[in-house]
Amino acid sequence: MRRLLGADGRTLLVAVDHALTTGGLGGLARMSDVLGAVVAGGADGVVVHRGSAANSMPVQRDTAMIVHLSGNTRLSPGGEFKTRVCDPESALALGADALSVHVTLGGGHQEDRAALADLGQVANFCDRNGLPLLVMTYVSGEFATGQQRGEAVIHAGRAVAELGADIVKAAHPGAEHVAELVESIDVPVVLAGGDTDGSWDAFVTTAKDVIGQGAAGLCVGRRVFGSPDTAAAVAQLRSVIHGEASLAA
Repeated sequence: MRRLLGADGRTLLVAVDHALTTGGLGGLARMSDVLGAVVAGGADGVVVHRGSAANSMPVQRDTAMIVHLSGNTRLSPGGEFKTRVCDPESALALGADALSVHVTLGGGHQEDRAALADLGQVANFCDRNGLPLLVMTYVSGEFATGQQRGEAVIHAGRAVAELGADIVKAAHPGAEHVAELVESIDVPVVLAGGDTDGSWDAFVTTAKDVIGQGAAGLCVGRRVFGSPDTAAAVAQLRSVIHGEASLAA
């Protein structure tokens, strides 16, 4: 966990697992360049699929490598529901500092049960091998929008913490629910970067707000690898999360 969290207990994670879902769009055409920029910007950890871990991750010791075990593509209906695409043993062999799984709840009995069962199996492996586990949580169906969304995001985060997550990644539940989300979960909570609507300055302001309400950090993707200067974007978010001198992106 010391590879993932700073001395302040906070972290900036950058997820580049989107390439499996969308292909090389939105700044991911050259993964080696993206990962080099993420490391240069000072991210605490990067979430990658096994192919990028093996072929594109820079050799260095500052940015932890989190291998993501879940995936699907936008070519399939219901692409938000993921399946196991990498065994934890393979991730460990690649040198993973931690493992990551994706859990979307609210899609139906079969989908929810399958996601929770898979999470339990991966959590067991992590316990046996001393590996931290990041769990990305999302809600779908009737819980994805409307008045129920905030409480559903909190419930999903608490559920995966109960099943062994060491770090919970949650979608932003709405400003009025951030403090409750953090207080409801006994492990560090990082918030997803979300879509790219809105300005960069507004996103930075939101980041400052969630850190102020107790979030352990961010797990961002498109906001940084879609930036004209990925390294500078990462550096600015690092400064926000770890309270360092402000850097311009």
